[in-house]
Amino acid sequence: MYLLRQRPLRLSSLGPSPTTHLDGSPLLELTLEQALTLGILGLTIVLFLSERLRPDLVGLLVLVALVLTGLVQPEESIAGFANPAVVTIWSVFILSAGLGRTGVAGMVGERILRLAGAGEARLVAVLMATTAVGFCFMSNVAVAALFLPVTMDLARRTGIAPSRLLLPMAFGTLLGGNLILIGTASNLVVADFVRSAGLRPLGLFDFTPVGLAILAAALLWMVPLGRRLLPVRRTPQPLSAAEGPANRSLPELYRLEERLAVLVVPPGSPLVGKALAESRIGRALGLNVLSIKRPGGIRIPPEPNRTLEAGDRLLVLGRLDTIEELATHPLVDLADAPRSLASFVTEEVGLVELRVEEGSPFQGATIADVEVSRSLGVNVVAVRRGDLVYRTHLHDNRLQPGDFLIVQGPRIRLEALRDHPGYRPMGMGEALAYGMDERFLALRIPGGSPLVGRSLQEARFQERFGIVPLTLTRDGGPPVAPEPATLLREGDLLLVGGRPTDLQVFRGLLGLRVERDIRLPVEELEYGPMDLVEIIPAPHSTVLGKTLRELKFRERYGISVLAVWKGDRARRSGLGDLPLEAGDALLGYGPREQFALLAKDPEWVVLRWGVQEKPRKEKAVVAGLIVGGVVAIVLVAGWPLYLAAITGAAFMVLTRCLSMEEAYRSIEWPAVFLVATLLPLGLAMQRTGAAEVLARQVLDLAGPHGTRAVLGGLILFTLALNQFIPSSVNAVVMSPIALATAQGLGVSPYPFLMGIAYAAAASFLTPISHPANLLVMSPGGYRFSDYVKNGFPILVIVFSVSVALLPVVFPF
Repeated sequence: MYLLRQRPLRLSSLGPSPTTHLDGSPLLELTLEQALTLGILGLTIVLFLSERLRPDLVGLLVLVALVLTGLVQPEESIAGFANPAVVTIWSVFILSAGLGRTGVAGMVGERILRLAGAGEARLVAVLMATTAVGFCFMSNVAVAALFLPVTMDLARRTGIAPSRLLLPMAFGTLLGGNLILIGTASNLVVADFVRSAGLRPLGLFDFTPVGLAILAAALLWMVPLGRRLLPVRRTPQPLSAAEGPANRSLPELYRLEERLAVLVVPPGSPLVGKALAESRIGRALGLNVLSIKRPGGIRIPPEPNRTLEAGDRLLVLGRLDTIEELATHPLVDLADAPRSLASFVTEEVGLVELRVEEGSPFQGATIADVEVSRSLGVNVVAVRRGDLVYRTHLHDNRLQPGDFLIVQGPRIRLEALRDHPGYRPMGMGEALAYGMDERFLALRIPGGSPLVGRSLQEARFQERFGIVPLTLTRDGGPPVAPEPATLLREGDLLLVGGRPTDLQVFRGLLGLRVERDIRLPVEELEYGPMDLVEIIPAPHSTVLGKTLRELKFRERYGISVLAVWKGDRARRSGLGDLPLEAGDALLGYGPREQFALLAKDPEWVVLRWGVQEKPRKEKAVVAGLIVGGVVAIVLVAGWPLYLAAITGAAFMVLTRCLSMEEAYRSIEWPAVFLVATLLPLGLAMQRTGAAEVLARQVLDLAGPHGTRAVLGGLILFTLALNQFIPSSVNAVVMSPIALATAQGLGVSPYPFLMGIAYAAAASFLTPISHPANLLVMSPGGYRFSDYVKNGFPILVIVFSVSVALLPVVFPF
């Protein structure tokens, strides 16, 4: 039972309360301020668990709530943005980027890994030790991103499944966060709390003794025994249950070969002389062109502006059913029929003109957006804007107020549009003025065509080929304007309209020769400058939730995406419309120099070390000296850590180890905002006594079993909470509780606060508990259960070593 009271709770009141219920159970009394603080804390945890809002947005809402409830002053609510811990966090991101960009981290890592040999046990040990000890001065997310392509290449060279190496590598980066003060953001949060509480500040290496013991215990577990729990799983997993051999290639793992075919451009084809982008092979046929082989045997990249020649053999990738249909049955046959305006303006079919008004649903939309054909049962065949008339690419043309639409369809349908602004029936002469004559083609639906039994809407003539079905003649009857839902039959005669170029390309597509049963060595995919490389979205990337079409991925990077590993299977069709999610892996195909450009973009991680951006090795010594100087002025000159870190970050840019733009991009702003906005919550917990209230509960539960049991209880609760909320938030919440608990016991707060720091850095149990875990999920083919099986023993080690050694290193 909770009662609100106005008298504040004091530190001296910690311990068993004399006030009880009638049944003898203790009565927990709260002030209004304590109740509000605990309510905000509870709601914050619920929002983090629900994942309905971004963590940094939750932090902003908490900040506003604390001010509105009067728990903190307005100036105190924004003080977190100038807090020494927050300043140190973003400065360390810049220092980490400087070490990575100049190649210091890469050179050290490669030289150490050369000593590892090819044995799995030794590789696991070296990977964990290297990422933990060798790079403890860097952000663990940056270390994981740096070592991800290195580890993937190592797996390929040794024939070891990546799933046997990537999780130990990620765990090594997390264990490295326990070694020094700047290892993780949660360490810095705890250290700042110690400073603000008026206690002796924590030193840069105060974390090292217990951190090394935890790392050593984790290695002793993982190398001989723990690695046996790691899955033997290829990346990505085969669709069949059986595991493939160790040397399976990326095309085999994504099962590309069964979806390959060759399209041959015959002599005299209308496609000869056309650019590949103009041919509509990708959009119309749903195929991805991988390469072009000239008659002389030369294989060239499929650049969009590449001109097609007679005899070209186009290696394409696509859906099995699409390729089979192309290989066995023609889509349509060209037919002889009248191609004048009179053939599609009849007694049953007419033309009208409509005007787009301000505020109309058409304003700012495309023809595809408003689905004119499906919703109204008519076709837009032209758009007039001022003196210009558009007759092509209407589906992608955004309409503006004042535009006039030329609409064709059944007269009964057109009559239903009479109330639309600007409605005006058109005669034959006006249609001629729009230049719409001689823009028709007659198509016959042959027996066995894939279109038989499909509706016009499903055929997607305009979207795929740029042509519009205007009339349909069936069984010798009169031409009629077909409905979108009209099912096509064998023998139907379709009159379609489009610009001459589109009609010419359509003829060329019908004349392509398909070779389905090919025996193509996989190596031919990686010819000359072309390569197959896996790509994953970076942690906190802005591309998450967007589709490849929205990102204009191919246009922007010059790389084709052949498949996307999503969840537990590869997706190889409809890729342009798949929203990207954390953990997705993209199989990219393109020139190596394009992958090098992509590797510069912080939104993506390219899983091939050889195509990474070349480091500025001439600045490597400078970057190393800068980081060494930061450590020296803290240890020798006694500078505050945040000031030393800022100085080092400034010199990274001043000495051109990084550009200013690279420095800004290296900062994980969501993490910075999250800490800055939630620091006032820790202040409110201290000021209102809410931390003391929670500390009393800890004492009531664990106090009778001794001080070490209380320490264990706090660490255990922090470990549990850490798997579901960000570690920095956990540190903000638990630090005041740890201090109040120690004061209630009358012992030193350091073992309790250090225990919170070690536990908050132990994010091993789920893929979402830390970005480093999420980063390796798709490349390693890991499932949620893999993190539980392999992470739980590490959590036990963190708990056991902390409880055993903290009272020794930091006596009660």
